[in-house]
Amino acid sequence: MSSHDVALAVYVLFVLGGLLLQLLSSRDGSRIPSLGSVITRVMRTRSGRVGIVAGWAWLGLHFFAR
Repeated sequence: MSSHDVALAVYVLFVLGGLLLQLLSSRDGSRIPSLGSVITRVMRTRSGRVGIVAGWAWLGLHFFAR
């Protein structure tokens, strides 16, 4: 197993964890906020907006640059 396979497995685990949290947040009476409400809260500040853009740029560089 190469380091690329390990890195890909870690990314897949993060995505699956995010999906699990999103599913848990959609239950009635759940105290877990949805992804939309978390991003809305983060986007209220300038540093949050810069962080979101930096995160998108990082993802773009790592997944789409070949």
